[in-house]
Amino acid sequence: MSFAGHVLLGLLAFVGVAAIALAVMLAWPLRPPPPLASIHEGAMQIDAGSAPDLSRYQARDGTWLAYRLYPAANGARDRIAILAHGSSAQSIEMHAVAMALAANGVTAVAVDFRGHGASGTRGDVAYPGQLDDDLADLIAELRKSDPAARLSLIGHSSGGGFALRIAGEPLGAAFDRFVLLSPYLGYSAPTNRPAEGRARWASPDLPRIVATILLGRLGIDWPQSLPVIAFANAPEAKMAVTSRYTFRLLQNYTAPLDWEGAFGRSKGRIAVIAGADDELMDAEAYRRELPPLGAPVTLIPGVDHMGIVYRPEAIKAIVAAIAEPGE
Repeated sequence: MSFAGHVLLGLLAFVGVAAIALAVMLAWPLRPPPPLASIHEGAMQIDAGSAPDLSRYQARDGTWLAYRLYPAANGARDRIAILAHGSSAQSIEMHAVAMALAANGVTAVAVDFRGHGASGTRGDVAYPGQLDDDLADLIAELRKSDPAARLSLIGHSSGGGFALRIAGEPLGAAFDRFVLLSPYLGYSAPTNRPAEGRARWASPDLPRIVATILLGRLGIDWPQSLPVIAFANAPEAKMAVTSRYTFRLLQNYTAPLDWEGAFGRSKGRIAVIAGADDELMDAEAYRRELPPLGAPVTLIPGVDHMGIVYRPEAIKAIVAAIAEPGE
């Protein structure tokens, strides 16, 4: 056999081995972590009995997406806050925040972001970046009735990471300010606690994630529809929560890779509020890392990761953050 023939055989063998390895990585099972009691118990503390019914708006792809509208109690229409829930959750998670804002003259719009609650297919989006398009469509819908209202974006946990990403993008110009509640700033951020014990909220399928990234570089994107992360939800919560994300939803509902740069691009319009007893995030790391980036940090004593969206002392700080600059 010629030298070229040997090279060709070697190449074919390499391609075959690589294909098998990628297939094994894609087939790697996704295993959820054990239920995390603090998250479930915290969610159960949110009294949503007075929550408004779901409203709908139509996104550019024709899908009707859900949100809950909390009009300002004093009838004011000059300020609107859009509320982004945490990973796995839905609009009800932000009920206490929305009620307090409405009572203080700010219309609140708590969203079931696509892939969650009553919006679209749970755990999935059609493409990375679709949530950004959905948010732009929601803003356009709100502008029909309140064209001059000032907008704020408030996000909890992964919703806070998503809000940070929006702050650093052109769409961020639509917002007057951003309030991040115990934000997840990405897997490599120094604000994360080690994902073990009380801090193990999510379990990623790393082999599948790596294979999906590698295949994406070759123009093969169908693996992006596979689930790649599972959350530590209690079994009894499965009807209300989204327990798994596909690769493309995971890529979209999170912080930007350059989270530090996003703070810089926001031009000082971001405030961060977290519980001093947060079991998932390192509250002191927020205070150490973020003020140099132009983001003031408020830590609430005795409050954990879920408590930041319902405890009265946390709610008071959130309302103050929205009512501050520009008044």
